[in-house]
Amino acid sequence: MKKYNRAGVSLSPRPSKFGPLLFAGRLEEGLERASEMGFGYVEMSIRSVDDVDPQILNAKLSKLNLKISGLATGQACLFDCLCLGSDDDQKRNLAVEHFKNIILLAKSIHSEAVIIGGIRGFLAGEGESRKVNYQHGVEAVRQCAFFAEEQGIQLLIEPINRYEMNWILTARQGLDFLADVDVDSVKLLLDTFHMNIEEADTLSALRDTGARLGYIHVADNIRQAPGTGQIDFRAILNTLEKINYQGPLVAEILPLPDNITAMRKTVEFWEQVNAG
Repeated sequence: MKKYNRAGVSLSPRPSKFGPLLFAGRLEEGLERASEMGFGYVEMSIRSVDDVDPQILNAKLSKLNLKISGLATGQACLFDCLCLGSDDDQKRNLAVEHFKNIILLAKSIHSEAVIIGGIRGFLAGEGESRKVNYQHGVEAVRQCAFFAEEQGIQLLIEPINRYEMNWILTARQGLDFLADVDVDSVKLLLDTFHMNIEEADTLSALRDTGARLGYIHVADNIRQAPGTGQIDFRAILNTLEKINYQGPLVAEILPLPDNITAMRKTVEFWEQVNAG
């Protein structure tokens, strides 16, 4: 593959029931394969700051000429109940402290960003109680945002589809959430798989997000490598060019039919893009 510096793949240092990750539990192999195939970036899904040794990882990344595009953080909510949208004050506060430690890890491994996606968790309650819980979630994210800004790390909010999350589902809701958090440095991560489910018009959502777009996950409608399903990625890439998007384009995809083939299919997609 011709080097496509903004393209990346999502990996995990430990095995995970969360499906769209390549080489989960086989990080070193995943890094080596990503480098061999010409990727410039890898994203890592981190459950704990103990998942990686920064010194060892930095040496490996330098050797392989790879950069960490971002750290995904949802596993802590999924498996450890550390959720920023929790209605339990103690758990929510613990989630904030956990997230701050992830930010420090990001800084130590030169990650460009940290992602708030699944770590939000489900928002509890109805009516007034839901509004209260929403405000608690806003405040928790605001604390994380200020800390990330202090550390020079980009914070990203990822809208996630209704089958996995019950708040911040669309780009518009993401932008409204950014306004509520009110920390200008925070941006959105938009995922083409989630957008295919939730957006009436993906291209309009990208245009409307504009300069607040900080990161893209590329996955087809079947959550496999881009180009394996029905999403019109040519139109998406053309729109991203028109809004002058300069950030990463990371495949967060299912390892189907297997890790190597999924990564290779992603390579084939970018080769077609590079070929025009």
